[in-house]
Amino acid sequence: MLEVKGLRKVYRSGSGDVEALRDLTFHVDTGDLVCLVGPSGCGKTTLLRCLAGLLDPTAGTVRIDGHEVAGPPPGLAMVFQEYGRSLFPWMSVRDNVELPLKQKRIPRTRRLELVGEALDAVGLAGTESSYPWQLSGGMQQRVAIARAVAYEPTTLLMDEPFAAVDAQTRADLEDLVRSLWQRLRVTILFVTHDIDEAVYLGQRVVMLSSSPTVVQDELVVDLPAARDQLHTRADSRFTALRTHVYEQIQAAKRGRPATTV
Repeated sequence: MLEVKGLRKVYRSGSGDVEALRDLTFHVDTGDLVCLVGPSGCGKTTLLRCLAGLLDPTAGTVRIDGHEVAGPPPGLAMVFQEYGRSLFPWMSVRDNVELPLKQKRIPRTRRLELVGEALDAVGLAGTESSYPWQLSGGMQQRVAIARAVAYEPTTLLMDEPFAAVDAQTRADLEDLVRSLWQRLRVTILFVTHDIDEAVYLGQRVVMLSSSPTVVQDELVVDLPAARDQLHTRADSRFTALRTHVYEQIQAAKRGRPATTV
């Protein structure tokens, strides 16, 4: 579904070139939920913008469904970290969620159905007439997720979407993402700086090195498909997996090569 091969990104300026991504190669199969984690400043957001067609890579390719990405591809939606800046405060919840559907020229009756279904899926039924500034941070992020779901994407990119909410809300949103993924079978690449979150959510975790970025390691998360915040995180296997990811991220910070486990 999503294939990244030899991806490189160099920012050029008068003061010199900055190599953000050096040689990234990995893939995400159709219907998978893969988490991507790395040290702060390793280029995770740059990578996502290249995947979404919002930024041209210096070298390498990104393919979705076999087609090379040369601009925002159809069937792809993205949820950003800063929900307060991704929602239009002068538009109602309904209008915010409906906006990309208008761009797809979907008939009004069908648009309203999709909006209602998406808001119900994220637990916000009845908020259609509210405005983002009237909602809590967690609810605003649910609106952003609903907008992506209503678009009916085949691929969903999520850029540290829960970084700005409190711990309890974050746990609820993590469970929401897994339930939506299991129900819709959409392909998800979830970028986070939180190691526990990456292990809890993903089927696989891709660990990035410090900038200039390469893939430090990859890990299959062999936890049961049915997960919950209490029992899964208390599982000894969860502890072992998060320890491995933590060790690799620390090695990445020190510039050491990954060890094989």
